[in-house]
Amino acid sequence: MKRILIYSLAALSFAACNSANTERPSEKYEAGKKSLEETERENPLQFLRVTGDNHVNLLNQEVIEGEINNKATLASFKDVEVKITFKDQSGSTIEKAIKTVNDIIKPGSTVSFKFKMKKPKGTSSVAIDIVSAMPDK
Repeated sequence: MKRILIYSLAALSFAACNSANTERPSEKYEAGKKSLEETERENPLQFLRVTGDNHVNLLNQEVIEGEINNKATLASFKDVEVKITFKDQSGSTIEKAIKTVNDIIKPGSTVSFKFKMKKPKGTSSVAIDIVSAMPDK
């Protein structure tokens, strides 16, 4: 009886050591990481945020200063196009302009920008948005 118990315990422990998971965790991790990077690279507008402020200088130029933050974890972006919209008192668009920020924005980092433009007549407010960006490398 003891022998049967010992043999069955040995067989059970041998079966438990023979795992069905033959894929190494690092391979699975690398595949998931690559998939995440591809998603980030294909959708830059989901991961880039712009904040900023504007004022008029002594030459009656509109000075737009801001920051672009990259919320992605793996993808870097470059050539970020910022749309600047000049609006009147009622909120109607007077004029639009697109400027490019040529810096490379690494994952989790922030880049500052500053544009000086001629202020359209009747401008009451200025809005800034990101319209496009290219993945780096």
